[in-house]
Amino acid sequence: MSLGCPKNLVDSEHLTRRLRLSGFRSAGEPEEADTLIVNTCGFIEAAKKESIGEILELARGKGKKRLLVFGCLSERYKEELMAELPEVDAMWGVNAGEEIARYLTGNGASAKGTSAKGTSAKGASVENALPSTFPYAYLKISEGCRRRCSFCSIPLIRGPLRNFSPDEILKEAEDYIRAGVKELILVSQDTAGYNAGGVTLPGLLREICRIPGDFWVRVHYLHPSGVGKGLLETMAREPKIVKYLDMPLQHSEPRILRLMSRSGGRGDFERIIVRARKMMPGLAVRTTFIVGFPGESGEEFEGVLDFVEQAAFDHAGAFMYSREDGTRAAGLPGQLPEAVKKRRWDRFMRAQAAISFEKNKALLGREMTALVDEAGGGSGTAVGRLASQAPDVDGVVFIEEGERENALKPGDFVRVLITEAYDYDLKGVLAAAGRGRTKTKGPAR
Repeated sequence: MSLGCPKNLVDSEHLTRRLRLSGFRSAGEPEEADTLIVNTCGFIEAAKKESIGEILELARGKGKKRLLVFGCLSERYKEELMAELPEVDAMWGVNAGEEIARYLTGNGASAKGTSAKGTSAKGASVENALPSTFPYAYLKISEGCRRRCSFCSIPLIRGPLRNFSPDEILKEAEDYIRAGVKELILVSQDTAGYNAGGVTLPGLLREICRIPGDFWVRVHYLHPSGVGKGLLETMAREPKIVKYLDMPLQHSEPRILRLMSRSGGRGDFERIIVRARKMMPGLAVRTTFIVGFPGESGEEFEGVLDFVEQAAFDHAGAFMYSREDGTRAAGLPGQLPEAVKKRRWDRFMRAQAAISFEKNKALLGREMTALVDEAGGGSGTAVGRLASQAPDVDGVVFIEEGERENALKPGDFVRVLITEAYDYDLKGVLAAAGRGRTKTKGPAR
């Protein structure tokens, strides 16, 4: 069970491949397994509660099964968790794939587990092994973070920035494409900061795009300070790179950004967005904000809403500020009540839903390329995504297959006529099946 962000999921995939190479096989359900493994998230309070809840749920029915825990939550709170969760047989922190594999194969790893910030969980061959997320796969290009945002616990959990070698990343990318993956999604804590032996992110992207095959490349988690002309030019020139800019901004108002230890400001962000949209017509821009940061005034929150409306982000999410142990923001004055944070979050999400709906309505009647994620069996509805839609965080396009000789399959690229628009999702038909049927509706989910 992998909890938390795609970066965590990459660690889980690497561990799964290690174990398969050691002779293990994946069970379809917990009841069928001999060993239960949970990769935890400890980024914010809600994620901690989810991790502990999932561990306890598995523990209730574990019987004689082994229950192992690793990841971000156990990196920070291993001693406390081991004392409070006696049902857990062994526990490790992050990047513990090798230690877990040794423990399960009886090759001497301690059942108490160890922290392993200095080692990578990468390395097991992915050839002929499709990821659990097929038809897309996440490529983690670095570990840790060199930035010290005052609200963030990631450097405390995963340590300083360590970039993986380009050769290692390219080998993994090539293996995935040979196995049939149709979208590679680059992730790290600060993807724009990648620099290994003089190879920066634009150079790495160009090398990945040279891999033969028909596939998309998407980049997540670009710190705005790293989104320069060179990166944007590479994204614009390479046809395999989807025109999608994921740039978490966290806030727009200067005083709050300073308290967050974030560089830049609203004017800087607007210049990047204007330049990017000019260089890549049709670009989809995604971002995230934190609402209810310590000391955030009502006026400063209104500034965020104004910025969101002016920038007209294609996709924008918000987190309510979470006070995390060991971070500088945890000690700031002006910690806001949960009720205030919740009201601001609700207003933000309503504002963004309206913007998203207008963006989706503008696509009605257009033919677009979609990647099929889930097939409908030839007579139902398939689920796919446009290049402007990243998995899990954005909407989807529901595709009416109609009557066709060959059923759609996950990994197919198809042309879709957009016929219905919702707040976040779209609906369409295969382009040859029904022109002119367009309407708008309320939320699809």
